[in-house]
Formats: sequence, structure tokens, C-alpha cells
Amino acid sequence: MENKKTQVKILVCCGIKGHITSFIDYIEALFTKKGMFDYVFCIGDFFGDDESCEKEWEEFKKSGKNISVPIYTLGPNKKQHEKYFKNLKDQQLAPNIYYLGKDGIFTTSDGLKIGYISGIQNNSSKENEIHTFNYDSLSQFRDSCIRAGSTSLDILLTSPWPLDIRNKERIHENINVKEPTEKDSESQLLSWVAINLTPRYHFAGLQRVFYQRSPYKNSNSKTITRFIGLGDYQDNKTKKQKWLYGFVLSLAEPTTSNTLNYTVTESPFADNISQYIANMLPVSNQYFYNTSTNCNYRNNEQTKKRRFDGQPIKQSIDISTDSCWFCLSSKKITKHLIISIGNQIYISGTKGPLVNEHILVASIEHYKSLAEVPPETENEINLIKSSLNQYFESTGRVAVYFERNILSAHFQLQVVPVPIKMADRLEDMFKAKFKEYDLNLIDIPPAASLRQIAGSSEGHYFCTELPNGKRLFHSASKKNGRQQKFPLNIAREVLASPRLLNVESRIDWRKCEQSLDEEENDVKLFRDAFEPFNPIKD
Repeated sequence: MENKKTQVKILVCCGIKGHITSFIDYIEALFTKKGMFDYVFCIGDFFGDDESCEKEWEEFKKSGKNISVPIYTLGPNKKQHEKYFKNLKDQQLAPNIYYLGKDGIFTTSDGLKIGYISGIQNNSSKENEIHTFNYDSLSQFRDSCIRAGSTSLDILLTSPWPLDIRNKERIHENINVKEPTEKDSESQLLSWVAINLTPRYHFAGLQRVFYQRSPYKNSNSKTITRFIGLGDYQDNKTKKQKWLYGFVLSLAEPTTSNTLNYTVTESPFADNISQYIANMLPVSNQYFYNTSTNCNYRNNEQTKKRRFDGQPIKQSIDISTDSCWFCLSSKKITKHLIISIGNQIYISGTKGPLVNEHILVASIEHYKSLAEVPPETENEINLIKSSLNQYFESTGRVAVYFERNILSAHFQLQVVPVPIKMADRLEDMFKAKFKEYDLNLIDIPPAASLRQIAGSSEGHYFCTELPNGKRLFHSASKKNGRQQKFPLNIAREVLASPRLLNVESRIDWRKCEQSLDEEENDVKLFRDAFEPFNPIKD
């Protein structure tokens, strides 16, 4: 019986700048001397700027030169290099040299998850090109990682360095690493990505200097991250900068601070991660469409519709923070249900939970909905969701999130765990239930802004996010001049049904309230169980 592989040999190279022939000769000689590597990755500028480099590339492609190990490279960092990455067949630049893509996850046959982001940060209002990324594209990348369960990558490959990576350095000789000479060599958005995806290794290469940072802790994960900035291939001849890095990566559990020495530092990034995207949020280039009509279902009077005593939607519910059940400053808040308090949000147990560990996430400040919260609050919510996903997955469950901004005065995101084997049923069951009530329920495109879509529904809506990352949205705006009725427990109806949690007796939360002792015990049990995953450090 073949033994399962437990280690992988990886070589990461940077900045060959079109010197393809000498590069291949060098690594082939390295393979002969050190043995073969399993994977070779190139970051930084793979192609050069002058005509001689272009001529060398064309001659190399015709040469039929043998490459022992497939080489995977990031995309261009300059517009003039985009031509090399267009009209490729099977992502192949040359025999055994492949373009990874604009961004994504490369999952190896060994199970390694390698995230990659090509290009430099787009600091303009113009749309992305092949050689740039912006908040929209990286937000979609982050969300796709979460949907794939890759909230902690083994390796992250980028060309620019993440902004602030030098902060809190503890190794003396690293403290004087030179500042960036070009604005494109660092990216604040890559800091945001590194915070969210907590890679074990992060390689970058546009700084043109070798820098192996002290390993650092992540506030939202036990994973320890090692950042390595690689030098420039051309500069290697004169400045002796290390431009490649070979290492053996264990497929076992990620390294934690308990297994490393004193050089491990705290995270170099700011505690308020919203500052890395504050001036990067999209303005008006997202999806626009009308959510006020039921385009998914037939509006046929002869179609069978369920009758229900739904609630008429009031224009709004305005109450003071003193009277709000969910404002932390309010005397009415149920303090014994609070699990953890962050900078912008808090986690709480719920009254009348559907199942064990049914919790909610609410804003500390008085906002009516997720569509109204500021970016820093939304970022902390996403951070909590990522950690909750990891926790529930470790217990064989997945989280369903839903918000009902209908007859609600304060933002609250309900979180209900369901067995992972039932996750595929959720979308069809939500859509069937809404159709049963003759209510619209549409898919939100991955890059669409909830703030924009909710604005078209006069601010009243229902939204659920499923374990696969898909968001379903109901607009509670007026229909044919009349205010629609809405069944307030519709999400609980879906989740409590026999095909899912099979707790129909608990659809109405008022019929399944717990005693004070039961509530306090449930809060303590969840707080203790979630503590290793909780990014909030009380």
C-alpha cells in the first residue's frame, strides 16, 4: 500500500524579467544538485520590457527546451506585458509554463490550497485591466475562498507586498529593510486579504529586496504566517539579493505560536482592518436591477397561493437607543445572553433558539440594517462570519445567516447551524417557501452591493446567505401601490421543517423560550467552544 505524502517541496522564484533561458538553465541545474521539486511558482515580473527580452521569449518557445517541473506564474504587473497573457490555450504560455490566472485557489493533488492574486492595485476609478486588481475583485476572491472552505490558505502568492508588513518586526537585521521606492510595490488591499485568509506562507516580489519577516500571529486564527519578500533576478548578479526560496511544506496541521520561538510577533496590521479598504469601496459600478417585481414566479391569479396572516410593512420603526432591545447602551438589553463584544459588533445568544448554538450578531451602534452599517462594521461582521464558518465546519455543520429588516428597529444577523449533509437542500427550500407565499426571492450577484439593492426596495428587505456563499434577497417594497404582507417567521419555517432541522414546534420563538439558567448555560457552553476560533479578544 502506497504511503500518503506528508511533505511537499516547493520553489518560489521572483522577477526573472524575461531572462527565460538563463532562468531555466539555473533551476534545471538546481534540480540536479538538490533534487526535484514538486511545484515551481514565479511571482513579480515574469517578462521584460525591452525588445531583446521579447525576442528571447519567442526563441525559447521554438527551442523545445525541456523543463522538468511545471512552472506556474502570476499574471502581468504592467500593461505592456498583458499581450503575453491573452488568447492562451489551457493557460499555457509555453510548454510546461502556465499562467495561474487573475486570482483564485490552486488546489494541488496533495491537498494544498494555494491562493494567488495577479497584478498591482488599481488606485483609479477606472475598471480593472488584466494587470490590476481592486476591492471588487479581491472581495469576490475572498468570498470564493470562504465558500470553498479555504479561509486559511497554505500559501498566498502576490506580486506587491502587503502594506504595514514591516510593523512590529523583532529581528534586528530586518528592521532596516528599505522602504518601497515605487507605489505599486505595496498594496493596502493585500493587507486586507492577508488578514482575512491567514496564509501559512505569503510570498511577494515587487519590492526587489529579500525580506524574511519574523513569523506573526493572526488575530482571527491560530495560524502563524511567514511572509517572504523575494529579491530581483536581474539584481542578483550585482546586489546578491536572494530571488528564489525553496522549502518543504508539511501537510500536517499549521504551525501555531506554541511550537515556535520568541521571534513570533503580533500581527503587523492595524487592529481596525477597515482602514485598508476605506477609500477603496465601489461607488457606482455595481449591479443595478429592479427588485420590486416578482420576476421569478408567475403572477397568475389561478395559481394556488398560500393564505397567511402576514404583517403589513410599516414605513419604519423608530425607537431611541434607550428603548432598543439590542443597543448595548440600553437598559433593556438582555446582558446574560451576550457571548462576546468586539469593536463594532457583538455576538449574543437568542431568545427561543431554533436549535443549540443558534446565535445572533448585532451592531453595537444603533443601525437598522446591514445595508446601513459603515464599512468598518461590515468588515468586522465578515471577520466573525469567517470564524463562525470555521467553527461550525469543525463540528460537522454549516451556518445559515439571515436578516429580516422588516418590522425591525436594530440590525441583527441570525446564525443557525444545520448539518453539513443538508446544505444542498437550503436554496430550493427557501425559494419554494417564498413561492408558497407568493413572495419574490432573487439571487444577488456575487459582486453586488446589498446597500444598493436594498435602496431600491425602500429599505425593507429579507436576505439570507447560504453555506455555498449564495445570497437570496426579498424586496418588501410596495407592489401595485399596496404594501405587501410578510410572514415574520418565514426563515424559521424553512429551517424548522422536517427535511432540515425537524423542529416545527419551535417556529414561533415565543413558544420555546428558555429559563434563565438554561440561557446562561447555553451561552457559557458556546463561548467556551467558540473561544479558539473567536477573533474577538475580550
